[in-house]
Amino acid sequence: MGKLWSRLLIATGLKRKAKVSVCSCSLDLGLHPFQPSNAEEADIVRTKFPSFVEELTKKTEENYFQEDSPPFKLFPPSVRPDANKLGHGYPFNCEEEPSKKKVKWEKDYAAIKAEQDVANQFNIHFTNCRNEGFLFQPFHTDTYLKGMKEKAKQKRRGDAQRLHRDVDTLPLSEIEKNICECVGVNIGEIIESGKDLDDKIDEKAMKLKLKIKERERFKNKGKTLPNDEDKKNYVKYSQYKKEVYDNINCEMDLIITIAAKRTFLEVEIKSHSANIGLKSVLEKAAKQVSKGNKIVEKFHGDILREWDFVRVIALPNINKNELEKEACEHCSNFLIGREEMDHFSPWIENLLSKLQISDCTSDAYRKLFARVVGCYSHSEHHSSTVTLSLAEARTENEKAITEKEKGVYSENSVPGESLPETFQLTDFDKKENKSVYLYWNPQQLELLLQNEDTKKRVLFNSSFGCGKTLLMKHFAHTLAKRDSDKKVFYISLAAAAGQQLGESKSSKLMWPAVFDIANGMDFENTRVEVIGVNNLIQHYQDKFNQHAACVNDLLETFMKDNPGHHFIDELPAYEGGRYHATKFSGPNLTHLTDPEWNDCCVWIALRPCKIDSVNYDKFTADAQAYREHLTDQLSFHIPPLSVNMRNSSSVKEVDNVYYARKRSVAPAPLPPNPVCGNPAIVIQCDNASYRGKTVTAAIGKYFKKTSEPVIIIVRHSSDIAQVVEECEKLSDRPVTTYYPRPGRVITDEVTKLKHFLREPSGLLVTDRHLFGGMQARNVICVTSDYDTNSVTRAIAQVIVIAGKDDVKLYKKANIVVDTDIASAIV
Repeated sequence: MGKLWSRLLIATGLKRKAKVSVCSCSLDLGLHPFQPSNAEEADIVRTKFPSFVEELTKKTEENYFQEDSPPFKLFPPSVRPDANKLGHGYPFNCEEEPSKKKVKWEKDYAAIKAEQDVANQFNIHFTNCRNEGFLFQPFHTDTYLKGMKEKAKQKRRGDAQRLHRDVDTLPLSEIEKNICECVGVNIGEIIESGKDLDDKIDEKAMKLKLKIKERERFKNKGKTLPNDEDKKNYVKYSQYKKEVYDNINCEMDLIITIAAKRTFLEVEIKSHSANIGLKSVLEKAAKQVSKGNKIVEKFHGDILREWDFVRVIALPNINKNELEKEACEHCSNFLIGREEMDHFSPWIENLLSKLQISDCTSDAYRKLFARVVGCYSHSEHHSSTVTLSLAEARTENEKAITEKEKGVYSENSVPGESLPETFQLTDFDKKENKSVYLYWNPQQLELLLQNEDTKKRVLFNSSFGCGKTLLMKHFAHTLAKRDSDKKVFYISLAAAAGQQLGESKSSKLMWPAVFDIANGMDFENTRVEVIGVNNLIQHYQDKFNQHAACVNDLLETFMKDNPGHHFIDELPAYEGGRYHATKFSGPNLTHLTDPEWNDCCVWIALRPCKIDSVNYDKFTADAQAYREHLTDQLSFHIPPLSVNMRNSSSVKEVDNVYYARKRSVAPAPLPPNPVCGNPAIVIQCDNASYRGKTVTAAIGKYFKKTSEPVIIIVRHSSDIAQVVEECEKLSDRPVTTYYPRPGRVITDEVTKLKHFLREPSGLLVTDRHLFGGMQARNVICVTSDYDTNSVTRAIAQVIVIAGKDDVKLYKKANIVVDTDIASAIV
């Protein structure tokens, strides 16, 4: 009977409402069906403001409902007025006693971190959602009808100036009356006059719940106006301002709509971490989601008549059993505690199962989307990516991370990397210090502000994207300006896959890595000399007239022959390969004890590698012994760098980042999808002969703007020729190629590459060894294995083309698997 009834409901266009349990505590969480709206219109906003709604609908349809648009939209965090006060972090180690400033910073940071952590869980879940919906974090309700509100303000100011009237005493305009109807504010007529009108002003002052000073100001001005008409208009406009702007304004930490479930969900997030005072925190949060419920119902009740509002509270730092003590059994289902954060998927699946079954056929969702997203675009709160095309949004995301919109990067200099001479970590309020706070994170600041002896010898042993290169290039610049007596060498070993060399490998290594070339361009017109693997090979051959056995031989020889400041980047301190390292092998640096090296700085960044499991214990033991030798015998300092600066957590979630058995780096403090609806994408391609066609199909589908630079990183040399051949068939964008091949003059290829790096446009096809160390806005990885290093080159968009077995590995991450391209090609 139950199944028959369900079929009957669907067949008749009806739906079965989710079971709404009754709350037996004061929190009143869970499902709250929208009450039928009193509005006669099915879409009152469209009726009152037809051209405005038409504009919003058109813009949202163009940007978000195209054929290749993801069904569920994940919007970047909107602008927070307090976010730029925090920077990357507060250097706690610089204050012995907690100051008020530090306590406030910790409180503000805890609030933002809690919101990011909870939003990240929802982002990860809904990335692969194939149903229509959207997510905002946070959402400001005052953005509703923002364009019309601004238009009403401008009209009022213009009329007051034209009529030489007080702006507060004009009658409500037609726009203002329509806004009131759209947001459910009823401003009645005032029939009183004379002394009764003055009493009415006193009564209104109390009803509007003004603060004491505002209330006195309101009464004094109202009673001193010259005539009853002005007084009535003044009271009405004051009520309009208070109820339209203040009473219906709140910040909702996280909102989610799910069209198929006809659900509008709000999550109120609290960073509270102590069990003391928990009840009052929950009650305050419950009042906030209740207010949000009422406001959304006021705004959109005319189109959401068959929808549910779901109230949820998240306290990610509190154990669930403590939360349950303060809530009834029903409300406990809608509380997110520490356990739910650790096992989020079961919790969210359970929540979704409680929502109503729907054969959603109405256009309510599209209308809601146009209202919420469209109106948000008129607000100062919104992230700029909300109203941009996908290509423009990727550019904005790139600017947010790199402060530039170039398309391809080598950790070059950016604003804010200089340390003022008078810089004090505890003196944040100085204007010249803010850029330093907002750029360097606490771990990096701690290194840069060490004494000169500590900074003389530095060993970086952290993972990709933690700022090793950036710090080395910054300090190399500093020394080049400060110490004119010594040479400054920046040695980039990006082109070397591992320690082993030999004649065949040496010939390929004569091709400088893209990273080396870019570094040379970054250090142009400075005293820093950039040295690549090709330069080291040439130096060794000129000296010994033979090929070196390993990279360490090249490095040791060059350093001994060239005393000075040395910054050694991407050192492959392993034998085997970066994806299957078998043995640790660090260079012999005992020459640093010679007197001529006493005043020379040596900074070394070890390249992370993936260690074979059978060699893991021996490898890590040897690496630890080497680090201890450097610190104990050669006075090296090893700074802890653990925060990823570059990639979104969707990219970093793909793997545990190169170190077996434990995560080596935390996800970047960015949303999982930094660009709206833009997760990492994996395209399955089982047939190697189709990889070139798959690349061009991906370009046509995901990169429609032909001038947008895209880097294509090819894992296997056997694939690169067909990828280039297919790309060159694209007549709408230029193709630059850079990879080792016989018969090519290296200098000519380098010249072409430099042109691309200066003005990135179109496509660059290269291999993963040559592109190591670089970053790019958009990256396509052509691989047949689990290529984490290439994936982490991406800033805004990464697309992986892989075989069937490898796609399975990526599925565990926060990505979308595109099966349409492969089907179309076959």
